[in-house]
Amino acid sequence: MNWEVRSTIYGGKQYTTAEQEDYDAAARLLVHAASSLSSLSNSWISAPIQCQVAQQRNALCPAHMNQALGGVAQHRILPMRIIEQQCEQHAKDCTFISQELSELADLLIRAHSLYSQAESTTQRIITESIQLIAAAFPKQTTAAAMGLLAGGALASSMQSGKFNATGALTASAGVQEGLLSALAAGVSGINPAAGLFSTDEVNHAAGRIATASSRINNHMQGDFLELKQVQPSNDVVRESHSVSDAIEELRRLAEGASYGSGPSNGLQYGTIAIQQYRLDDGTRSWLVSIPGTDGQSDSPFGWPQNVELMSSNRDQRIQADSARMVAQAMRKAGINADEPVALIGHSQGGIVAATIASDMQNEFNVQHIVTAGSPIANHPIAQQTWVTSIEMDDELVASLDGARNPSHEQWLTIRGRAHPSEISGSSIQQDGSCTPGNSNANRRYAAAEVKDAPEDKEITHWLRYHQAAYRNAQDLGSAAVATHEQHFQSILDGKLEHTTYWQGRMRDAATLAPQQRGEAILR
Repeated sequence: MNWEVRSTIYGGKQYTTAEQEDYDAAARLLVHAASSLSSLSNSWISAPIQCQVAQQRNALCPAHMNQALGGVAQHRILPMRIIEQQCEQHAKDCTFISQELSELADLLIRAHSLYSQAESTTQRIITESIQLIAAAFPKQTTAAAMGLLAGGALASSMQSGKFNATGALTASAGVQEGLLSALAAGVSGINPAAGLFSTDEVNHAAGRIATASSRINNHMQGDFLELKQVQPSNDVVRESHSVSDAIEELRRLAEGASYGSGPSNGLQYGTIAIQQYRLDDGTRSWLVSIPGTDGQSDSPFGWPQNVELMSSNRDQRIQADSARMVAQAMRKAGINADEPVALIGHSQGGIVAATIASDMQNEFNVQHIVTAGSPIANHPIAQQTWVTSIEMDDELVASLDGARNPSHEQWLTIRGRAHPSEISGSSIQQDGSCTPGNSNANRRYAAAEVKDAPEDKEITHWLRYHQAAYRNAQDLGSAAVATHEQHFQSILDGKLEHTTYWQGRMRDAATLAPQQRGEAILR
C-alpha cells in the first residue's frame, strides 16, 4: 500500500473581495456542472431499462402484426444490445467528466483557500467548546477521549493485521487542539470562560512546567553548553535555492546523523548546519538548518527543552538549551545583524526558529522561517518575518500549541492529510478495451506520493510527509505558495560559499577542564 498526502492552504496571499467572489463563482459553476452530468449519467443508465420495458409492453401490439404497406412492415426491430452498450458508455463518460469537474472544483477551492477562513473559525469553535465541556464534565470528556483513541487504534490495527496505535492520532485529529487546550487550562489555572478570548493556554502551562523542569534538567544534564564546529565525513547539506531544496537538505542532515535512519554522515546528534551565500551585489545571506528533538541524554535538543521553547515567557524561551546553541552558533559563524537570514527547522528545530524570529530580531535579521511539524501558533513572531508552516493533520506535535496558526500575508500554513494511495495501473478488459490507470502524472494535483513510506500506517511527523504536503501545495498552483517560495528564494539568490556544522553538548561544569569552562556557554 502506497501513501499520499492531500494539502490544504491557509493564509498567505490575500485576495480582494471581487477576486474571492470570482473564484467562488467558478467553483460553484464547476460543482453545478458536475452535478448535472451526474444526473445525466443516471438517465443514461436507466435508458436501456426503459427501452426493455417498452419493448415488452409492445410485444403483442397489432401494428407489429398487421400493419403493412405494399407488403413491407412498418416496424423495424431495434438493435437493443447495441443501444444498451452505447447507453452504458455514455453513462461512463458522463460519470468520468462529472468526477473530473468535481476534482477541478476541489483543486480551485484548495488552491485559493476559498473556505479556509470558515474552516479556521469552525475549528476555533470546536476547540473552545471542548475546553468548556472538559471543564464542566472532566470525567465524561476523559472517557470520551479515551474511547476515541481506542477506537482509532483498533481500526488501524485491524487494517494492518497487527497492533498499530497510530490510528488513534488520525481518529483524534479534529479534537487534539481542544483537548490539549483544556488540559493546559487546568495546569495553568486559566478559567475556561476567560480562555475563550485567548489561544495561548498551552504556552502558559508550558511556562509553569518549565520553571520546575528546567532546574531538574540542568541538574541531570548540567547547565554548561559546549559548542564546537565539526566536519562531516561526506557532503551532507548541499546548496538550496527553494523551500523544497531546503527541506530535503534538512532531512539529509537529520537522518544521516548517528541516531538517524539514513546512511551515516559522520555527524552526531545535536548538530545544525549554517550556510553562507554570496549575492550578486557582494552582500551575504544565510540559511540555518535545524533538526528536531533527538532525545539524547547530553543533547541540547532533548525532550525538556521543548517545554521551555513553548513557554509564554520570553526569558524561558531564549534560555532553552537548543535556542542558546543555535543563537551562539549563528554568532560564531559570523552572521551580522544587517544580513538577511532564513531558518528552517523540523519539530523542535522549527520552534527554535520561531523563538529566534520572535525574541532575537535586534540581533539577527530573520526574514523568513520554514517550519515542519512545529507548534508555533502563539509565538510573537515579528510581522516583517515571513513564516511558511507545514503541518500534518494527525501528527499531534503540530497541535501541541492548542491553536491554529495566524493567517495573513506573511504567514502561510500548509496542512496535509495522509491517506492510502488511490493510484491504480492500466487494465485490459475481456473485449480487448483498455482502461487507463490514474498514475502519479495524472493525479499529482489531487495528492502527492510519500516517498519511502512503509506499508502500514505510521506517525506522519516524519519529514517525508511534510515534503509530500509541500509538493502537493505547489502542484495546486497557489499564488500564496508561489509568493512565499519567491520570497524564500530571494534570500538565497546567490552562490553558496561554504557550509559549517555546529554540534552542542550539555556538560556538568565539574567535568570540564579550565579551558573548556571558558569556552562553554553558561546557562
